[in-house]
Amino acid sequence: MKSLATCLLFSLAFLLAHTGCEMHPASQTVPGYAEKMKEKEANAKKDAAIGETTDPAAPGYFPAKAE
Repeated sequence: MKSLATCLLFSLAFLLAHTGCEMHPASQTVPGYAEKMKEKEANAKKDAAIGETTDPAAPGYFPAKAE
C-alpha cells in the first residue's frame, strides 16, 4: 500500500512539474506591439537610405609611402 501511494505521489509530482503555460508571441499579446514594430522598421529603412558622409580633412593614419 505504501509503494502504491508513493508511486501515485511521484506520478502526480511529475505531471505537475511538467505542466506550464504556452508562450505567445508579443505581437499577439502586447497591445500596440505590431504598430510599434512597423514604425521601427520604417524608421530603420529611412535611416538606411541616408548615406554616410566622409570627413574631407580626415587624419592620416598611415604614413606616406616612401619612394
